[in-house]
Amino acid sequence: MKYGVKVLFTYSVEPDKRKFYEESIYLVEAESFDDAYDKAEKYADGFEAEHMNPKGQKVKTEKIDFVDCFIAVDEENGVQEVYSSMFKNRTLLEEDEFYRAITTQCDAEELFDLRYREFNENTGNEE
Repeated sequence: MKYGVKVLFTYSVEPDKRKFYEESIYLVEAESFDDAYDKAEKYADGFEAEHMNPKGQKVKTEKIDFVDCFIAVDEENGVQEVYSSMFKNRTLLEEDEFYRAITTQCDAEELFDLRYREFNENTGNEE
């Protein structure tokens, strides 16, 4: 059976302590919910690491939590919902501020800061 397992990661960029968050959903072939979590955890452990970005800053990736697990079932009409989540604003933010907070994506410059530093294949040096 196929399960979807939602995992939350954090990326820290030093020295300025910026934080970014990533939600990933893994489609896992498993025998049970526990088996799906176990397989997803083993897979996600490989992403916890540190690297240098193109600006020479250290980027640390950490798994925060396994947020959810669900059975991925094929629908008869050819459409399959991969994930759905209901949540409520339990913060002090106004609704429009809360919506912006949960839907704001990283811009190109921020994503650049999360990239790995490139290596020159001919010299073996970082660029």
